[in-house]
Order: sequence, then C-alpha cells, then structure tokens
Amino acid sequence: MESDCLELLPSVLEVLSDSKLLLHDDTSLEKLLDCFKDLIVQSDEQSLQYLPYFLQFLQKITKSQTIEPSIFSFSLKLAGLLASTERSFILLQQEGGVLEYMFQPDRWHVLELWENSSVRYGWLQGLWNMLQHPPSINLFFKIGSIKLVLHLQNDKGLFITSLSSQILAHILNSMTLVDLSNVTQIETPNCCPNSIKFDSVTKEVMTHVATSLASKEQTVIIPALKLLATILTQCREPLKSMFWKHAVEPLEVLANVKDDSFTLPITAVLQAVVRSPVLFQQDCRVETLMQLMFFSRCSIESVKFAGSILQIENCPEVLKCKATDVLLLPLLCATASPLQPHKLEVDELNGHISQLEKQLSQKALCVCLLTQSLYSIAEYVCKKSLANIPVQLIASSVIRLLKISIGHHPFTSLKVDVFPHLIGSYKIQQCSIDLLGDLTVYAESIDLLQEAFTVLLQYLQCPDSQATVLKKTHHAILKWLSICSPSSDIWNTVIHELFQLMKKHVCDGRWEVRDSTLEFITQLTANHKGNGTYNETLHSSGMISVLFTSLSDPVDYVQASAVAALGQAVAAYGVCNNVQEKAATHLLSILSQDTQSFPHRAVIKVFITWIRSPHCAIAVEQSISSVLLLGGNDFDWEVKVHTLELADVLIDKFLICCHFDFNNICKSSGSTCIVQALTKLKDVGIFELLFKCLFDCDRPVSLKACLLLLKLRPFMREITTDGNKELTLEICKYSWNNEILNRCNENRKVFELSRDASSCKQSISQDSLCGSPKVDLCQIFEFLDLENMQHTLSRSSDHVINSPHSLMEDILLMTRESEENMVDCY
Repeated sequence: MESDCLELLPSVLEVLSDSKLLLHDDTSLEKLLDCFKDLIVQSDEQSLQYLPYFLQFLQKITKSQTIEPSIFSFSLKLAGLLASTERSFILLQQEGGVLEYMFQPDRWHVLELWENSSVRYGWLQGLWNMLQHPPSINLFFKIGSIKLVLHLQNDKGLFITSLSSQILAHILNSMTLVDLSNVTQIETPNCCPNSIKFDSVTKEVMTHVATSLASKEQTVIIPALKLLATILTQCREPLKSMFWKHAVEPLEVLANVKDDSFTLPITAVLQAVVRSPVLFQQDCRVETLMQLMFFSRCSIESVKFAGSILQIENCPEVLKCKATDVLLLPLLCATASPLQPHKLEVDELNGHISQLEKQLSQKALCVCLLTQSLYSIAEYVCKKSLANIPVQLIASSVIRLLKISIGHHPFTSLKVDVFPHLIGSYKIQQCSIDLLGDLTVYAESIDLLQEAFTVLLQYLQCPDSQATVLKKTHHAILKWLSICSPSSDIWNTVIHELFQLMKKHVCDGRWEVRDSTLEFITQLTANHKGNGTYNETLHSSGMISVLFTSLSDPVDYVQASAVAALGQAVAAYGVCNNVQEKAATHLLSILSQDTQSFPHRAVIKVFITWIRSPHCAIAVEQSISSVLLLGGNDFDWEVKVHTLELADVLIDKFLICCHFDFNNICKSSGSTCIVQALTKLKDVGIFELLFKCLFDCDRPVSLKACLLLLKLRPFMREITTDGNKELTLEICKYSWNNEILNRCNENRKVFELSRDASSCKQSISQDSLCGSPKVDLCQIFEFLDLENMQHTLSRSSDHVINSPHSLMEDILLMTRESEENMVDCY
C-alpha cells in the first residue's frame, strides 16, 4: 500500500466505524479487504505500525450497538486477517478480548446480526483467515466454535456450508501433525486447552456426519455428503479410513434411495475415496457401493455416474469396464447394435436393458438419455480412455443412429416405439456428428471411411438439416478428410461433391448456413493449401465466382466470412495474379465504402496473408498504402490493431535482410540498405500510421504502435539522416502534430533543427516546428519517451479506477455527498 493510501487509512476506518454510514456497494468493502490483505501479510516491521489503526477500528465495532451487517461482516473478515500471523494474533489477544468478542456470536446476539447470512459467512471467513497457526486453533476450541461450525453445515447458504466444510477439514488436519498411522488415541498439540483428545473431536464430527446421512431430510443429507467428500479429499490418514468406516453403511442405504438429487454428491464421495488409499483396504465395499449406484439410479443418472467414474485416474480396471458398459448400452440398444458387455453380469444386464427400453420408448427420456450417452462417450473418446471396447462398434452404431435420425435407415430391425423419437431430432444429430468426428483419433482402428462420408454428405444434401447441424457436419468432414489420403478416389469424389453442395449453401436463405459454409470453405482451403489437385478443383468448380458474389452479402458476418474465404482461395492458387488483382480491388472497395466492422477486420487480415505469401501480385503491393491509410482511420479499434499487424509484417519484410547485412557483411552497405528500407516504409505510410496510432484513444492501439516504434528505433540509431531529405516528415499536416508537441513539452525534450551547416538546439514550440517544412525522423524517435509510454500503456486501462487510493476516496466521498452519489466504478 502506497504512502498516499496510508494517509487516508485512518479516515476510512473512522467512517466505516460510524453506525450512520450506509454503503451502497458492498464490493467496495471486498476490494478494501484485498488491499488490507497485501499490507497485513507482510512479515516486516513496517506492517505493524498500521496495526493500531485496525485495533482502534475493531474496538469501536465491539462497542457499537447499532451497526450495519455488511460493515460487521467486513470487521469479522478483517479481524481474521489480522490474526492470521502468530505475532499479530498475540497482540490482538492483549487488546481487551477483541478476538473473543468478534468470534463468539453469543457476545453480540442481542444485535440480531447472526440472522443475516452475510454476517454468518463473514464469521466463517474470519475463522478461515485466522486458523493458520496453533494459538488460533487453541482459541477456536476455547470459545466452543466447533459446534457452531457443525451447525452451519445445515445452513441454507451454499457458500456458508462449503466454507464450513473447509474449516472442519482444516481443523482435523491441524490436529494430526504427528504420525497417526499406528495410534488409536492421540492428544492434540499442547496448544489445545483441557487436553482435548484427537479422538473426541474426530468422534464429534463423525457422529455429525453419520447422523446427518441417516436423516430423512434432503437439506441435511446433501451437506453431510459434501462434508464427507471434502474430508476424504483433503484430510490425512487415518482420518479418511475412520470416516469411511462410519459412513459406508448409511451411504449404501442412500444409494438405494430413489432420489436423483443424491447422485452427484454421492459421486463426489466415491471419486474422493477411489483416489485415496482406502480403496485398497480389505472390506472397503467401494465396488459394492458403485454397483448399487449403477443400477439403483434411473438410466440417465447411471450414465452420468458412469461418466464420472471414467474421469478418475488410476481407476481399477473392473470399475472402468463396468462404467464403459453402462455408458454404451443406450447407444447400442437404440440402434439394435450387437451388445458386447464384458463385465456386467447376466442379471444386471437384463434388468438394466429392461429399464433402458422403457425409457427409450418415451420421447423426452429417449432424447435426453441418448444425448447424455453420446456426449459422455465423446468426452472419453478424445482421451482414449474407453476400456476394451471395439471402436468399430461405436463408429458403426453412431453412423446407424445418424441414418435413422435423417430417415435413411430401414427401421424394421428397430423397436417401432423408439424410431419416431429418433428421426429429425437435431439434439441427437448434433451429438452424433460430434462423436463421429471425434472418432477419427482412432483412425487406425476404423474401416468406415466410405460409410462416414456417405452419411455426412447426406446431411449436407438434406434440405431440413438445421444450421447448427450443418456446421457440425462441416467440422466432422474436415476431421475425416484429415485421415483420408488425398490421392484416393474417396477423397477426390468427396471434394467434387462438396464444392457442388457448397455453391448451393452459399446462396441459402439462412444467414447462419451461408456463414458456416464460407467458414468451412476457408478452413478446407487452408488445410489443402499445397495440394495442386485441390486448388485446380476449387478454381474449375466455379466457386471463386460465387465467393466474389458473396462479398455483397447484406449480413456483415457473412460478408466477413466471404472475404476470408476469397482471400484464402486466392492465396492458395498463388500464380493467378489477375484474380488477386480483382480481389484486391473488391476488398479495397469494402474497406473504403462499407461501414461494418467485421468485413473491415477480415479485409486487413487477408492483406496480411497475401503480403506474407511469396506469390504476391504487384497490384496488392500497390494497394498497401491505401490499406494502411484506410485501416488507420477506421472507427473500429480492432481494425486499427490489425492494420498495425500489417505494418509489422511490412517492417519485417523490408528490414530483416538489412539487419543481416549490417551485422554480417559491411556496416556502410548495411546502413545504406537500412536507409532504403526505411524510405520504402515511409513511402507506404508506415510512419504516419504509427505516430497517429501512438496517440489513439484506444489503449491496445497505442500500445501496439508504441511497440512497433521501439522495434524500429534501433534501426533509426544505426544510420544518420543529416541531409537526407527522404527520411523527413512534414509534421504540421498531420493530425497528431499537437499530441507530439504536448508530449515533448511535458518531457522537456530538446529537438534539433538543422537549417544550415551549424545546427542549433532550441525548445520545441508550435511556431518553430511548423516553421520547418520537414522534420527529421530520427529526431522524432529520440524525443519521444517510448519506454515510459510502453510502461504506462501496458498497465490495465482501469488501474487508476481500481487502485486502493481511488477506492478509499470513493468510500470517503460517500460520507460527504448525497445518497445519489454511489460507487459506480466496480
């Protein structure tokens, strides 16, 4: 915390302790706590000199009879922060029982503050901050906080119950600082009063968990399950084993309860125990409990549970296999695919399939169950974590499901009551297409290229396909093309068919379809950039003409996608300069006449791609000056940033060879080369663009320009421009002239003007600078404090508004102004 903030600290704490203050924005208090935290956690002596201010504030709070809940919650959190270091804790203990008052709600129950949830949370947060050393744990037990924390386990606030679980786990861990592996009764460290024994505290928490799990109330059971999961995740042995032994029987009872709200918290408990040594103990009954969870839930919940089991690293193979079976069965049953379960028993299988068939016969459940199954399978296909299941079976089943959904598969082999739910379901189509694309990671195990392309092309040909389905189909086709040899007949057939379909889709009445189709063409061309056969097919198909037409699309998103597609197609073809010239003319027209941001951004990106290409038409190079001028004057800041990226490409292109010459061949020839390159950059308008953008109102634009000027400055210092008329600027004609003058005057720089053989130094002024028709570029670089500008621009744009000083001023201002003057910067 800087000195100017510390000067405001006493006044801020004074007004916060005023019972008449009503804060309109609680977030300002949270931000203030963050500032105090940075100060309090310092270990040096400096932090202690500000402790009296905090103590005075807390003492006023303890004596107040009318205090606003948000301020009291803030005080509790602050007290905990102050007590988080042992030295500060001892000092607070010596100050009239401040901590005992703050953390014993009985002391302030008459104020009815406990009824406010923010106060209860503040009390827990204060405890959490404080319980970082043995003396604070001593105080925790002395004031009897354990019972209250357990009571808050059943609070209605989710944040409150979660934090209470964290505190209980932390307390239990703090009491196991010695090796407990072979000890049944161990006393806590000497700091705990009255020789509190390890087993007595543990028993109290275990009793609470067991009693809560045996409750009939859902609001009591779920927090207990979350607490158990936290303990099994965070605590040491033997605590994990002890809690598991007490909890396993009520967990088995809950697993048989037909209440799906228990599925996720029980799953969290099982995930925690599977990752712990408890799993490898005899009679842990983990597998039995998982078995119950697989088959006591509804099929949708069973699939979710199976997916969660597969998330566990080093999960036992037998559990992973059963989870995989449960995950696949909905897909296999719905498509009448051969069932190949390898771990489910016959009775389990028959009972589960019977339940599946009932749910698949109901439309809402059928769609929900299949989409959950497909989504979960896709998630683990990408990780290659499906256990011992033939990928060919999954791929063929998904292709069959896609054909059924589009009506291209005979349904005689399917259950009649299932088929109507599948056909035309865009949710099932989307999930199936995603999964089909993901299966390409198993390319070596799949022999279904023809079948996959056939069904995907059918979806592109279908007039009823939803726009999102078509977009996902594009992505899947790109993945399948990536594993298909470009020299194969399948590849050539697919490419030809695709172009015929794409020409139709680019003219679709739905803008989303036009947009995704153009994006698909762009990606397809980028993926096959060096493929001569593809480029020839692209240009002979008539697609280029269609792309030119799409440049006039009325929707700006589509127009931008058309620009990108045309730019990629022209870059891929390379040698056809007349096409690139025609495209450049159209793109310049868009940049100069259109008013939409998205097409403008796309145009600049295309010119960047073209300039980087070794095959760049002369017309494109001749257009660069216009592109830089138009892009630099655009109203959209992203267009200006992209224009600066184009400038960066040009700088590299012109100067990289000169830098090599200067360092490796000859200094004089290198200097000449640099002058020539800088002259080219000046002629295309690079310097005008950079100086204009340096003072732009948008910080990202200014920062990018500043970085490019810093990149150029070493080259400017390698040469001398005395008498060189080429590297000068007529500064007075530019809009950024006054900005540069102001910057110079602020930094008290001196600018050298060479009007005759004897150079003289004089202060920069409007008259002297504009009196000279030309200004030396090297001198402009020298009087600009680019490093300082970069430092300022690199900081967040809201660093002043969010600074501690600004925050404190706002709090003080609220006490002086009317109620309408509220904090509005957070």
